[in-house]
Amino acid sequence: MNFFKSLFGIKVKEVSKSEPKVHSSTHTSNLDLDIHPTLTVSASPIGNITGSTATDFYVYEWFIKDTGEIFYVGKGRGNRFSTFHEKAYEAEKIRKQYDTSSRFIATNLTEEQAIELESKEITRILNETNDRLTNRIIPLLTERDNGYNRSNNTPILQFETAPHLYVSEIEEHYFGMKSRTFEKVNSDNLKVVAFITRNIRSEVDVIYGGKLENYQTETRELLAAHGSKIIQSKFAKSVTAWIYIGDDYLTSYLRDQDQAMEKLGRNVPTYHLLDVWRYLKNTVGESKVVSNERVMINASHNRVPLTDIRNLHNWEKGYDQGKPFWDDGEIKRKAARLDEAIELFDKARCNGYDAPALYRSYAMTYRKLKDYDNEIAIIDEAIERNNDANNHTIRELKERRIKAIELKQKIN
Repeated sequence: MNFFKSLFGIKVKEVSKSEPKVHSSTHTSNLDLDIHPTLTVSASPIGNITGSTATDFYVYEWFIKDTGEIFYVGKGRGNRFSTFHEKAYEAEKIRKQYDTSSRFIATNLTEEQAIELESKEITRILNETNDRLTNRIIPLLTERDNGYNRSNNTPILQFETAPHLYVSEIEEHYFGMKSRTFEKVNSDNLKVVAFITRNIRSEVDVIYGGKLENYQTETRELLAAHGSKIIQSKFAKSVTAWIYIGDDYLTSYLRDQDQAMEKLGRNVPTYHLLDVWRYLKNTVGESKVVSNERVMINASHNRVPLTDIRNLHNWEKGYDQGKPFWDDGEIKRKAARLDEAIELFDKARCNGYDAPALYRSYAMTYRKLKDYDNEIAIIDEAIERNNDANNHTIRELKERRIKAIELKQKIN
């Protein structure tokens, strides 16, 4: 198929001179586009092929009339170009705020032709103009990204400096939004806190110098010394502050505050971990926390060594042979048959299933059993096997590890 040929940058014969047709109608305007008999796609086309045999697909653009700025490129059939796009949130905001219109790039396309032409047009815009596209997915090898990056006016990330609640280029350019600092820490608001871990990415290595867990652990200890209570739900009635570990879109923060107003009848003071850490170090003093490296882990279990795991280097086979045991183990765990669940998780692991979800199930089960040594040990294995800073489950497991160490220390 041409789709797969273009995926690897191979030139393919795509369109005859008579088809597709480039339209301009009463509600559209001509585009100076390079519609050649041979269409070369240098980056992977976006979109999914459904297998439709229809030949009435088209590619269209939404643009602002006054400036001519293109803010969305799409493909479709029928009246798709003029209907409300539920998932194109930013594009619909622009359509609501500005006087916009649409135009066709080409019509009478097959589905495959539409996908490839849509990709080519997005690439053209991102390589040859300054327009900020709201398309969430863009082709590879474009010279710049779409408009969802931090705006150029957002302060850069720095070591031990709390980042801003940032706005995207789209938000700044089209809606005049500006990034915002976190609030100044107020001791009275640290009584009951919830951590926000939604947007922790590899960039946190900059502000924590690659030692995020150390800052988290010390801050938790300082909060405990301050008499603070840490809870899981950010919308709990008792919550007095949110503490962000990473950064976030300002719009996401505002959306959370709107929900807080609906559920709690008030906004929630919002701080950054670094600011809380620094404030408590100055008021409470140095943390007495025992470093993770000094915590003795005495995990007693029947798990086979990593070297003896079947299908260790064959992920697909490990998935096929191991996942059914995990599925059964989850049923046992939810039924509070914890020892049986552990046995099934062991079998899943032994057969080569190593998804982060398995390790989360392990950790949750060991927590229920109050077996903190095994919880810490299995989390350490998960991190060793899949230390992806962008994996939500691995981030969650790192949080659990900190809490497990705290619980183990209390027992000791």
